[in-house]
Amino acid sequence: MKLNQLADQIHAKTIALIAIAKALEFTDLPNPHGGTPLSQSQAQQITTVFRYMRDRQIVDPKAAIAQMQMSDPAATAEIAISLRTSVADELCRRYPNGSMSDRILRLLGAVQSLEQLYALSVQPQVSQASVKPTLSQ
Repeated sequence: MKLNQLADQIHAKTIALIAIAKALEFTDLPNPHGGTPLSQSQAQQITTVFRYMRDRQIVDPKAAIAQMQMSDPAATAEIAISLRTSVADELCRRYPNGSMSDRILRLLGAVQSLEQLYALSVQPQVSQASVKPTLSQ
């Protein structure tokens, strides 16, 4: 596999993958302009770093690699979420700052607060309905 073929596979720009390859210290790349042959493990490493950067909106490959090395893979489980474009646009509009995962967490927090308020507003009605005064004869 070549670097430009990998770029086509993961829908990335070759120049971004070249930056990742350099950050991974793949110094033996003879032709860094897209035609460089890659081993399977090199292609997998580049793809992993690219996806990590894309998912977390990181622009510097060295920073992403440092974060990947510092993180404990056993401590956090990755959850893949697929959002429709309209939902993602709405999240960006409502929460303009932060990564997509931050926006989702804020939305989930808002939903949880709403559920708690709803439960409190329904609960007094339930208790009032269950206590009915009866006339004793």
